[in-house]
Amino acid sequence: MEKANTKVMITLATMLGAFWAPFVFTSVNVALPTIGLEFNAAPAVLSWILSATLLSTAMFVIPIGKLSDVYGRKKTLLIGSVILTVTSFLCGTAPSIPLLIFYRSLQGIGGAMLTTTVISIVTAAFPPAERGKALGINVACTYIGLSAGPFLGGFIVQNLNWRGIFFLSVPIGIVLLLLTLGIRQEWKEQNSEKLDYAGSLLYAMAILAVVWGLSNLNSNPAAKYTLLAGVLLMLVFGMHQFRVRAPLLDLRTMKKNKVLVFSSLAALINYSSTYAISYMMSLFLQSVQGIDAQTSGLILLIQPAFQALFSPVAGILSDRFEPQYVASAGMGLIAVCLFCLGMINAATPLYLIVFLLAAIGTGFALFSSPNVNSIMSSVGRRLYGVASGLIATARTVGQSFSMAITAFLTTYYLGSRTITAETAGLFVSSFRTTFTFFSLFCLLGVFASLARGKRGMLPEQADTE
Repeated sequence: MEKANTKVMITLATMLGAFWAPFVFTSVNVALPTIGLEFNAAPAVLSWILSATLLSTAMFVIPIGKLSDVYGRKKTLLIGSVILTVTSFLCGTAPSIPLLIFYRSLQGIGGAMLTTTVISIVTAAFPPAERGKALGINVACTYIGLSAGPFLGGFIVQNLNWRGIFFLSVPIGIVLLLLTLGIRQEWKEQNSEKLDYAGSLLYAMAILAVVWGLSNLNSNPAAKYTLLAGVLLMLVFGMHQFRVRAPLLDLRTMKKNKVLVFSSLAALINYSSTYAISYMMSLFLQSVQGIDAQTSGLILLIQPAFQALFSPVAGILSDRFEPQYVASAGMGLIAVCLFCLGMINAATPLYLIVFLLAAIGTGFALFSSPNVNSIMSSVGRRLYGVASGLIATARTVGQSFSMAITAFLTTYYLGSRTITAETAGLFVSSFRTTFTFFSLFCLLGVFASLARGKRGMLPEQADTE
């Protein structure tokens, strides 16, 4: 009975953690215009309210994943909950944009702690036969957080004040702290190596340069040089990992683990191909088809709603069938739907757009839960934190790449002009080109997903399960 109660507590805590982190990150998006008016801030400055969180998360997920393996995943979840709770309150009381950006960067560190530990705790707590279902529920909560963030954020901004978005996170954090404290078990590897501090610094600097360079590739002349520097730093990091005795990422072992490598690559391609959908569709629905913002928001909820609905089902399927096939089928469905989005125009009926968004959400669910299950099942307990950090890194860098490609193609067609009746045709051309490119890129992801082979751990990992 006690073991069953522990599983219930673990499930509730990880579900709330999986929901809360993306909610904190996305709920502020709709508040940016209001924040800009209050502080008289330019759009370029406001963008850092989003970018600061994205950057700090990307920089710290792998080191934090390693730390959680060494010092304890429950402990890391607790610390992350405290950081997110305190910084949410500080964001709500921020008297200036610079302080708000600083607090948001700290939120990224707390979010990285939650992102890495909820997946690794679920993987450690549930046996392989139940793992897919548990991870599917966890992924569904992430999608609910992503979709509920802008929706609830818009409601709060319209009826209360933008600061209420951050204050709402405080009681959520307190509940998560109480749930986590109710878990008696701890997960850590007593014989794990110490953290590779030099490698962590190199990794953080490389990710900072790559993500910043991608995000600003079309708006800042220095971005391409920063991106190049980031790639070079990543190569230096790789060479360092082969030389150091206790590496942050054991590349020698990883390069033999085809499931881990190709599953992570598939995740990177998937996020790169899909993250810009809501941004581009929001502009298309409002600026081309003349649909109001509130209705557009409800339409855009369809995709994450289907993701949340079918993720547990996809997780169960990955317990019964090879994740290789379930995930590849999901990504194939996404590629077809992205190609169809590349064919639409101002006269396309709304029901067809709704159908495509629902199909993309279903495809994303079929891909994501089995892919996460595949990654986490390909490593031993000693690497659960690092593996979940790889998942978060693929998501963050993929999101940045998606927005960078979108910005590049939109600017190619529109230049510095805004979307008006005269330029709507040019925007539709950029819209169609963007999604045609993403469909072809996503097709590469299908091959990467198939190339992983069947699940299974390396012989040297099997004894750690």
